[in-house]
Amino acid sequence: MDALSHDLLAGLEAEQDRSIAFLQALLRAPSPNPPGDTRAAAALLIDALTKAGLEPMVFSPHPELPNIVARFDGGRPGRHLVLNGHIDVFPVAAHEWSRDPWGGEITEGRIYGRGACDMKGGLASLLLAFLHLHRHRDRLAGRVTFTAVSDEETFGPWGARWMFEHQRDLMMGDCLLSGEPSSPQCIRFGEKSPYWVAITVRTKGGHGAYTHSSASATKIAARVATALEEVRGLEVRAPDNVVAMFRDTAIARQVDEGCGEGHAAVIPEITLNIGRMSGGLKMNVLPSECRIEADVRLPIGLTREAVRAEVARIVAQFPEATLEELSPPEDVPNWSDPDGEMMGILRHTVRELGRPAPVPVITLGATDTRLWRYHGVPAYVYGPSPASMAAADENIPVDDFLHILRTHTLAAARYLNVGKG
Repeated sequence: MDALSHDLLAGLEAEQDRSIAFLQALLRAPSPNPPGDTRAAAALLIDALTKAGLEPMVFSPHPELPNIVARFDGGRPGRHLVLNGHIDVFPVAAHEWSRDPWGGEITEGRIYGRGACDMKGGLASLLLAFLHLHRHRDRLAGRVTFTAVSDEETFGPWGARWMFEHQRDLMMGDCLLSGEPSSPQCIRFGEKSPYWVAITVRTKGGHGAYTHSSASATKIAARVATALEEVRGLEVRAPDNVVAMFRDTAIARQVDEGCGEGHAAVIPEITLNIGRMSGGLKMNVLPSECRIEADVRLPIGLTREAVRAEVARIVAQFPEATLEELSPPEDVPNWSDPDGEMMGILRHTVRELGRPAPVPVITLGATDTRLWRYHGVPAYVYGPSPASMAAADENIPVDDFLHILRTHTLAAARYLNVGKG
């Protein structure tokens, strides 16, 4: 291990308790989206950056959803690494939790709180890694940019998407490292893409006893929902070097261990979820309207155009139904090189830190990393397990958080100093 890595690890060890306390403070600053107010959590990030002598830039296209950018240059020219995380988290059904979702409580080696794994654990790690690197900036080459955005949970119209549309130069770099959930056993290099649609069925409606007088919007909607399963029969043509690895039983087993049983098998498949179905006024009224919201996940090797045409064909069979697209039209399945340089650095670093080398994985959900890939920037994700993501009693093992922090810090330094002696 090189001298800089030794010194970085020593600094991380010395501040271990402070690192844990910072994550707890971040979890105690509620930032559910919706409704979407991340100002309290953002203030903690801004304060930490300012106290370190940095001058963070804040962009708030929506007054309650600030985006933060901070950067520094190393002691000599080199490459540009971007560290990105999001501040907002899923909403909370507090009655489902066995502890305070905003408490940051530590019990039996786990830190509990909404956002612990998605993604305040990863966000805290990236911020702290950035600050440790800043202290050793004279020993680094190139530039490091830290970005903390809001509104990721709603596809980022006020967050990363807005930043790319209005402050693109601040977001760009030679490589992106994210702390979204991946599990310490996996590194995300690509992701499926959501195609979200709403289908509204409208009929005349009437009295519930007079079923002869009008078709039922809810019954038709149920038939539409069943027919949508046909979209799963579309042909998928993925590049073999991107998906072939998941046919390896050892890799598939490690993916399932890290991301959840069945993850590997679903990577190349089209999935359909009828997330919401709502209609009708009361039991004895024939429903005149019913709305379906469907989530189709596109694997790598399937175009948005093919899915759009198939969904339109299915809906056209029901004259009472109208179709509306809800997801951003530019979103498509995306990936970086599974054998890319940062992938190799992360795997080597994790192995050196005493854990099994993580395997590459394609994630089933969408993240802001897609935006960097759309702009030609390789993007990789190493973060906590997604096992409790969005669930009650969301948590992250303390040991995993500290391991991820060590990995982010060393991998970033190594990426910057590759070939610099």
